[in-house]
Amino acid sequence: MNKFILLFSQSYTNKLKTKSFLLTTLLLLVGLLCLFMWPTISNWFSSEGKQLKIAISDQTHSRTAAYFHSTNQIRFTSSALPYNQEEQRVLKGKEDGLLILSRKQDGSLKAELRTQKPLELTNQKNIEEQVRTANRLFTIEQLNLNSEQVQKIMNQEIDLQQTVLSKNDASGKSSAQKATATIVSYAVALIIYLFVLSYLSIISSEIAAEKDSRIMEIIISSTSPIVHLLSRVFGTLFLAMTQFAILIGSALIMARSFHNGKYWTQISDLMGGLTPGYTVYAILFFLLACLLYTLVGAVLGSLVNKVQDVGQAMMPVTMMLMIGFFIAISGMSNPDTLLIKIFSYVPFTASMIMPMRIGATDMALWQAFLSLMLLFITIIGLFVFSLRFYRGSVLTYASGSFIKKIKQAIQLSK
Repeated sequence: MNKFILLFSQSYTNKLKTKSFLLTTLLLLVGLLCLFMWPTISNWFSSEGKQLKIAISDQTHSRTAAYFHSTNQIRFTSSALPYNQEEQRVLKGKEDGLLILSRKQDGSLKAELRTQKPLELTNQKNIEEQVRTANRLFTIEQLNLNSEQVQKIMNQEIDLQQTVLSKNDASGKSSAQKATATIVSYAVALIIYLFVLSYLSIISSEIAAEKDSRIMEIIISSTSPIVHLLSRVFGTLFLAMTQFAILIGSALIMARSFHNGKYWTQISDLMGGLTPGYTVYAILFFLLACLLYTLVGAVLGSLVNKVQDVGQAMMPVTMMLMIGFFIAISGMSNPDTLLIKIFSYVPFTASMIMPMRIGATDMALWQAFLSLMLLFITIIGLFVFSLRFYRGSVLTYASGSFIKKIKQAIQLSK
C-alpha cells in the first residue's frame, strides 16, 4: 500500500506541475472567460456603431410602413419620393437600402430590398424578421378585424399537453424537457470526447516514456506491475478530475459574476429542467468512460517501445471515440433512430450516447441501467485482463506488429 501511495503521488504531482498541464488549464480558463464575456468582446469588434438607414417606399396604399419599427441597429424611414429617386439616394450613400412594399396579384404583401452592397448577416436577418411580422399584420388588416381581435391573434399561445395511456397513466416528457436534455447531453458528449482524448494520450505517453528510458525495469523490480498500473491509472484519473473541478468551479463563479448573474440564472433554469435520475446517470457514465479509456490507454501504452509510437497505438481508440461523438451529434436531430439505440449499448460509445436517450426520449430507465451495467462489466473484465496482461506487456520490447507484441505479452504474463 505504501508503494502504491508513493507511485500515485509521484505520478499525480509530477503531471500536476508540468508546464503542459498548467498551460492547458490556463488556456481553457481563458476560453471560458471569453465565452462569458463574448457579448462585450463582440461589441468591441462589431460594426454596430453605425446605424443602418433603410428607406421604405410603400406602394400598397395602406399604412404598411408603420409596421416596421426602428432598432439600435436599423432605422426605418417612410419615403414619399418615387422609388427611382430613392435608388439614386442609395447609390450616393445617403441611404443604406430601399425597401419597396407592394401588393401581389392575390392581394398579399410583396417586399423587395435594394442596396448598394450586400448587407451583413445580422442586419439581413433583422430585416427579414420585420418583413415577416409586417406580412402577418398586413394579412390581418385585409380581413377587416378590429384592434382587439388583432391583438388576440398576435398574443395567442398554446401548450401541447401529452398524456400516455398506459397502466400507470404516466406522462411523457415535454418537448422543452427533451430539448434541454439534448443540449446538456451534447455538452456531456463533448466533455467526454475532449477529456478522454487528452488524458488517454497522457497516460499512454507516460508509460511509453518509462519503457523507452528503461526506468520501467527499475520500477518493476522494486514493486509489482499491478501496483504500477493502478498508480498510473488513478493518478491520471485524479489529474483529470482536478482539472475538471477547476474548470467547473471557475465557470460557475464567472456565471455568477458577469452580467449581473444572467448566465447563472440561465444555467439554473437549464439544470432545473433536468430530472435527478438523468443527472445521476450522466455523472456515472462520465466517470466510467474516463476509467474505461484510462485503462485502455495504460495497456496500449505498455505495448509500445517508444513515445513516438503512441499516436499509432491510440489510433483505433481515437477512431472509436470519434465514432461515438459523431453519432451523438447526429442524435441531436433525432435521438430515436436505430443507430443511436444500437450504439447506446456499446460500452465504448454508450457514455456519449445513452445520456441523450435518457433525457431526449421516453425510454424506460431499465434500458439505461442495462447499458450502465454492460459498461461496468466491460470495465471489470478489462481491469482483470489488464492486471494479468500488464505483467508481460511492460517488459515487452519486441519489434514488429501489435499482434506480435500482444502474443509475446500474453506469453510473458503466464
